[in-house]
Parts: sequence; structure tokens; C-alpha cells
Amino acid sequence: MKNKIFILFLIIWTSLDGQQDPDLVSRHRPGIFWYFTGLRPLKDTDIRKYDRLILDLTYNDWLGAVSPFENNLNSIGINTNLMFDIRSKKHQALSLGWGFAYAYSKISTNKKLIESNSNIVVLSNKSQLDNYDQNFIKSHRFYVPLELRFASKKWNRFKFIIGANVGIQPFLNQVFLTKSDGEKEYFTNVLSDRNLLSYGVHFRAGTRSLALFGSYQFNSLFKSRESVKLHPFQFGLSLSLF
Repeated sequence: MKNKIFILFLIIWTSLDGQQDPDLVSRHRPGIFWYFTGLRPLKDTDIRKYDRLILDLTYNDWLGAVSPFENNLNSIGINTNLMFDIRSKKHQALSLGWGFAYAYSKISTNKKLIESNSNIVVLSNKSQLDNYDQNFIKSHRFYVPLELRFASKKWNRFKFIIGANVGIQPFLNQVFLTKSDGEKEYFTNVLSDRNLLSYGVHFRAGTRSLALFGSYQFNSLFKSRESVKLHPFQFGLSLSLF
């Protein structure tokens, strides 16, 4: 599975940076969908639009009650961002981005979350009495990002993006995987004390269609003051497809 993801990522990266002739008009339209302008032609072709469909491939972890990188390296996720790029002729190097996004996060951990009848969640180490092999904390998040974008005017276009985001996290589950007799069995535990509201900050820094990505969530995963404090953070690579 990991090899398939790497090969797909390599193919997309190659296709994004394959057009490098500085004399081509298409250099003003970055990403795979260079010639797609929507249902209507562009009103002003001199105003270049960037970073409108972005995929973030991320490593996911927590800060707070645990130290970074205590979780397993296969804690991966993906964010899909549909953005609107607002810019003018006068200020081509500065623009505003906003849109709608969805984030899927999976954290593989050797610990477990225990929720009491009073909806208080504590983080505990796995014991020898536990009859599972792996534990995954999975979440689905929908949010609205707002970004301030800085970029150079050259074709390869170095860019730096800082942003804030606010949204909801309606699904937060703990999934236990058990392997027995060559078969896999999954047991799902829904965490009811999840914090429905989420808000945080993020950044991207890179060139043209490829960038480094990082994000941090200010509020904890759980709403009870007595529950364990876990603040999700991500880092990885961003692909701008459109």
C-alpha cells in the first residue's frame, strides 16, 4: 500500500513540473488543469489564479499529554482543499485565499483512550490483558480555511502561505484491530466527548505546485475539562492541482 501511494505521488509530482518552457503561455496556469477556466472564459487572463485545488498528504500526531512522535509512523491522513484565489493586477505577489476543506486523520498508537460513563476520557498504556494488536484513532473534519498568500512573480514561483481555519469534527472513533487465524477483525469505539468545534492555524511553503505543509489545532480533541488534553498537529506535502 505504501509503495502504491509513493508511485502515485511521484507520477503527480512529475506531471505538475513537466512544463518548463518559459515561452509558453500556459505557464500562467499552474497545475494539471492548466486549461480549465470553469463554465465561462476568464474575464481577465492577465490575473493569474493559483492553489485552488490542494491535496495535503500528512503525518498526524498530538501535542499536550503526549510528546511528539510517540505515535507510530503510519499515522497518515489527507486533506482536500477547494479554494478561491482572490488577487488583482496591481498586487500579483499578494492574494487572499478562502474555501472549503475536508480532512481525514488516522493516528496509529500503542496507547488507548478510555471513556468513562461520565464522558471523561483518559489516555492509558496498552496492557498485557488487552486482546488487540493495533489501535487507530480516526477522525473526519470539515472546515473553512482563510489564507494570506505571498509569492514571487517568476515561473517557478516561490510561495509562502499562512492561514487560519475553523470547522467541525463530527466523527472521532477508536478502532481496534485484532489478527487471529490469518483474519482481521475490527472493533469500533465512538468517543462521545469529542469536541465538535475545531480551530487552528496552518502554513505552506514551496514552489509552484509542490509545498511543505504544517498545521496545529488550538483546542483539544475533547470538550470535558477533566478529559486528556490532546492537540492535533500535522506536517507533510501539499500538491496544488489547479
